[in-house]
Amino acid sequence: MGDEERKVRAARRFTWIAFLIKLLFVFGPSVLILFARAPELRYLVPLVIGLVVVLGMHAWWIISYIRAVARPTNWVFDVVAAAVGLGMIWLGVVGTGIGFPFAGPAGVLLGNIVTGRRARVVAAWVAGAVVVSVVLVILVAPPLPMTPVAFNPVLVGLYLALYWTVDFERLWWLRAVINLNDSRRAAGELAVARERLRLADDLHDILGHALEVVAFKAELSGRLLDTATGHERARAEIEEVQRVARQSLREVRALVQERRPTDLATELAGARAVLDSAGIRLDLDGDPAALTATERDILGRVMREAVTNILRHSTARRCSVAIDRGPEGLRLLIRNDGVPGQPPNHTVGTGLAALHRYLAEHAGRLEAGPSRDGMFEVAALLPEATA
Repeated sequence: MGDEERKVRAARRFTWIAFLIKLLFVFGPSVLILFARAPELRYLVPLVIGLVVVLGMHAWWIISYIRAVARPTNWVFDVVAAAVGLGMIWLGVVGTGIGFPFAGPAGVLLGNIVTGRRARVVAAWVAGAVVVSVVLVILVAPPLPMTPVAFNPVLVGLYLALYWTVDFERLWWLRAVINLNDSRRAAGELAVARERLRLADDLHDILGHALEVVAFKAELSGRLLDTATGHERARAEIEEVQRVARQSLREVRALVQERRPTDLATELAGARAVLDSAGIRLDLDGDPAALTATERDILGRVMREAVTNILRHSTARRCSVAIDRGPEGLRLLIRNDGVPGQPPNHTVGTGLAALHRYLAEHAGRLEAGPSRDGMFEVAALLPEATA
């Protein structure tokens, strides 16, 4: 069980502990008044039943609220709670002469009604309940000796105006704790989804490149074996297939262990060897050794995906790579002549989409597509802050 789940369970336990404490401080005065004033049986029985009903309604509401946080009560509960609350105040005033102890249970029901509603609705319910209760007490309360006339209505209105906060504030706090836990859980699930997407992108990067090279080398070896003088070169190509397969296996293992590096200089050397085998000339303008380790790592992945796309999707005969720094930052531009006539709104593949996300995570951006001179360009831009 995680720390956040334990906190939520502790919050719910606190809610039930507060409920038991409330039984003492809210319902206790009402019970004491019943024993002290000893009302007639026709008032005593309805008052006892009313206290039991209030307690049952409140317990049922707490259970419902915990199961579905922030869901307000329905109109049936509102009507019944309002009727029971006013009935408790009326019976308390008529039967015992003192009404404010019974305004406590009525205030608890009022808190149940207003929790989870908008501020204007809460203000309307509280103001309306206080006004109606005060008017009711003024009309039916018997005069008490040695006490002012306003004693009963003022205390009833005060109790009702304050006791609804016993539930409202505490359950608002419970709602905040549960919502915070839900938000953190959603953030955790989002982090897991992003990590899965990153892992999928990295696997596409490794295996897509490796399998494309293996397929190309295997096809080239088959063609060389058909010639009388190509056996030695075919053997070299097959050994290269073995090397690429083993290297890819090492990279997959490194990826799983979170220690897979990429380097632009290494990728350029591998790209030159692969493209030479395919009869594609590679021209380099710029020195990858002058870049930082972070820049070489990020741009190395871009270089690998670009070479994979050249082998998979193009009929290129010439490829150029340019590395330069400008006002906007470090720029890697890879161009090839293998897609003449490609429409400008061509579909971006999975690998380029992954590179878009990858560079965005490092505050960079990727642009890929045909240029006006018939070349296909992949441009990666990294701001200086990335290094």
